[in-house]
Amino acid sequence: MFKSNLKKRPNIQILPMIDVIFFLLVFFMLFTTFKTTPAGLEINLPKAKTVTKQEKDVKLTLNISKDGELYLNKRNIDQESLEFEVSKIIDQSPDAIFIIKADKAVKYEKVIGVMDTVRKVGGYRLALAAQQEDMD
Repeated sequence: MFKSNLKKRPNIQILPMIDVIFFLLVFFMLFTTFKTTPAGLEINLPKAKTVTKQEKDVKLTLNISKDGELYLNKRNIDQESLEFEVSKIIDQSPDAIFIIKADKAVKYEKVIGVMDTVRKVGGYRLALAAQQEDMD
């Protein structure tokens, strides 16, 4: 039959490209608005007027979320392996200070259980974290 000598020009569909760019824009706008802490864990500390800052070099942080989840130095850990991890840390540095940051909604029993576990393996330098209350 007949062959066409007209060359077909490439046709660029821009509408799908705009959809993808809009989706990426919305994704990054939402992603950057999520409020996170450095550990990725939101802990509302109780407030106190007599808060003092710890000045020692060796600090290990035990975070307890409001759900009761336990984190040792930003790593999720369960109650059973806490004893092993703490004993390992105390073997390396016996003068380690354990700072317990518990959410204000955590039950007192959970905080005492963590303190008891740390003390059972020889960690006697404990500090409870609190947020500085405004002095009016």
